[in-house]
Amino acid sequence: MSLFVRLLEKSMFKHAMTSHKFMQAPKAWCNNARSLSCSNPASYGAAKRNLFMTNLKPWLKLTSIANLHTSHCCNNKPTKQFKKPVKDVPILSSFYEKRSQFEDKVENFFQRYTAKTFVDMAPEHIKPYLQLNRLDKPIGTLLLYFPCVYSICLATPSGELPSLYYLGLFGIGAMLMRGSGCIINDLWDRDLDKHVERTKDRPIASRKISGNDALKALAVQLTLSLGILLSLNSTCIMIGFASMILVVLYPLAKRFMSTPQAVLGLTFNIGAIMGFPAVTGYIDWTIVGPLYISCFFWTMYYDTIYGFQDVLDDPKAGIKSVPLLFMKDSADELKEKALPDRLEELKQQQHRIITFLSTAAIMHFVFIYVAGLPRFLDGPFILALIISGVKYAEQLYFLNVASRASCWAAFDMNRWFGVILSLGIITAIWLQPKRKKVQPENSAN
Repeated sequence: MSLFVRLLEKSMFKHAMTSHKFMQAPKAWCNNARSLSCSNPASYGAAKRNLFMTNLKPWLKLTSIANLHTSHCCNNKPTKQFKKPVKDVPILSSFYEKRSQFEDKVENFFQRYTAKTFVDMAPEHIKPYLQLNRLDKPIGTLLLYFPCVYSICLATPSGELPSLYYLGLFGIGAMLMRGSGCIINDLWDRDLDKHVERTKDRPIASRKISGNDALKALAVQLTLSLGILLSLNSTCIMIGFASMILVVLYPLAKRFMSTPQAVLGLTFNIGAIMGFPAVTGYIDWTIVGPLYISCFFWTMYYDTIYGFQDVLDDPKAGIKSVPLLFMKDSADELKEKALPDRLEELKQQQHRIITFLSTAAIMHFVFIYVAGLPRFLDGPFILALIISGVKYAEQLYFLNVASRASCWAAFDMNRWFGVILSLGIITAIWLQPKRKKVQPENSAN
């Protein structure tokens, strides 16, 4: 047993632990490796779930799976080997403990007034329609809304605050269009969602709402969205109508393309193009172009993390995604490999995942910085970029793609990135000196 433990400790096991396929490895060890006998699989399974379902805790990824197995699987008695490495550094231990307590207080406060609580309190005959529009999960609406906010703010004159009228109008439009997109997606995927653990309880897949009723709800929402669109100028109207092609085609991309996240990035960030001309009446491509590209890479980042929740179910349902590109071998093929080969594959897989996500995050920052150059944004905007960059790095370090809870927490945290960057842009433009409007010389005649 000691030889086996040394083998794991000398391997790059820290990286291997974060792979979703690694979740299936301990069971194979119990069947194939005599040196790792499992006398109580139920106890081990509970310990494993508690380990991986707890996210963003620095000591969890650093704990050896061999120590976990020894203390919880073989004799069901805790051992001195099962420690939290951060206890060796009192300053870090105190910092993470205080931050965890603060986050728990904030979470408990907001849990009383969440969108999910509002949906759960709704009448039973209305609740399925609210769930159909994902009103219990507003993160999707926010991620659709933030590109609009960026664009509107970058169109704001120096020394002024962004127009509340356009911010409110695009906010309502984002909520309606996100709901419409969800209905279209669920109608396309009604036969696929039932095969995916995360989506099998959606209203259409579970037959809580019929296809005809969903189409009626879609017609109402598209009519309201059209009313908002027609209140804008002709440039925004043309862009809005053109974007509907991508909205309808996105669900098909998951069936025929290996990178449906790219199609979602093109679709989800149309607001980055529409917000600027809504305020100014024209499109400044030196601002709008880099902003659209930046938001595209942002979508590639967060939707890839989101897709890792379904990597085990997507192949069964015939759905393709970027996370599956990182999986060189299937779960069954990985089980058949020898332990050293399996660890090496998991290590390379983790390296590919982090490299891709890091590249997408860096490109997001580079292009949004380029979008701010024509507006001479500095100070608060640069500070917002730095804060967001630090949070991105921390998120990638603690991300565990093997855990759906960890992936959802990382995906949900992107709302704060949007808030931080929006406040940075608003503050930077508001602090700029107002520019006087020069009247033409012949204006008095």
